[in-house]
Amino acid sequence: MSDLLKSHIENVLEANYATVSKTLQRVEELEAEGRRVIVGGQIGEDAWDIIDWRTNEILAAGTDGLAGYAVAGTELDPDGTWIHLDQILEEDPEYVETPGLPQGLAATIEDWVLTGDPEEIAAFIGWPLEKVEEYQAEA
Repeated sequence: MSDLLKSHIENVLEANYATVSKTLQRVEELEAEGRRVIVGGQIGEDAWDIIDWRTNEILAAGTDGLAGYAVAGTELDPDGTWIHLDQILEEDPEYVETPGLPQGLAATIEDWVLTGDPEEIAAFIGWPLEKVEEYQAEA
């Protein structure tokens, strides 16, 4: 069972790394075209923010609901060249399946692998800590 778990954990990390790498490549392509990648949006009933994904700079924030968000977006990006990271990310990524592991257990392990303590994961599978941290990274 231990080899099966190690294999599943490695597969999860590899799949995450591939997805993140693909997203980063797409972001770089868009930036090379002069586009800006943003994150943010509605963060409360009326609160919102617009954040530069690359620099984490808050470009705008408000408490005037979706109408205020839309106005700020239009004022900051009148040519419509900005793109939200959600438009780049893979929709509904699927859990990694490993033959021999029940899907529910595999999904629970995947959640732990992507958010758990990298030192613990590295020690369990025998990878260097730095590699686990790199492969756990989010886009």
